[in-house]
Amino acid sequence: MLCGIIINLKKRKMKKWFNDLFIQQILKSKKFWYAISSVIVPGIMSALGVDEQTATNLFIALLSLAGFQGIADFGKHAKKK
Repeated sequence: MLCGIIINLKKRKMKKWFNDLFIQQILKSKKFWYAISSVIVPGIMSALGVDEQTATNLFIALLSLAGFQGIADFGKHAKKK
């Protein structure tokens, strides 16, 4: 009984540690921030009255940055192996 409780506590502790680590990795990711800004910045531009074409171009540019950052990260990981 006591052994089961200890194992359960360890599992919960590991899950919390993993979730904290995962959140930290996401917040440090350039791809994450490029993706977030690709949604937020054009919305702000539209609210400020900037024309639709400029907002669309910025959206595409920011999504491209996120995509190319993913390719760069893939190349970085492939080089390590």
